[in-house]
Amino acid sequence: MNAETGLLSVLSEQFRNSLDNNFHLFDKHAFRKHEPEQEGRNVLNASLWDIMSTGLSQYPRQLVEERSAEVRKGFYKLLEDEEFVHSITYSSNSVKQVRCRFTKAKAMFEEVFDAYPA
Repeated sequence: MNAETGLLSVLSEQFRNSLDNNFHLFDKHAFRKHEPEQEGRNVLNASLWDIMSTGLSQYPRQLVEERSAEVRKGFYKLLEDEEFVHSITYSSNSVKQVRCRFTKAKAMFEEVFDAYPA
């Protein structure tokens, strides 16, 4: 029982950290397809939720704040990639699409955060 409680606490903390990091970076546009400086909000995108919530759960807030410009730049670069956009828009539950978006997002996070041990 204690091991389960400990694991639940760790997962809960990672989830909260992820939400904090995403809202710090994108505010009302978190988990939405959008462009820099966009005023209106688009609908939540479940595929972006998947990759951004798992991707940013691993990094401390301070590091995300320090590299916020690079994360945003990397994110917007992904949204210019037709294959990536297709993977978060069409047949987004297919294994191929899931693998595509997670692979591309992982590469972006690794580039932004260098060799930080996630």
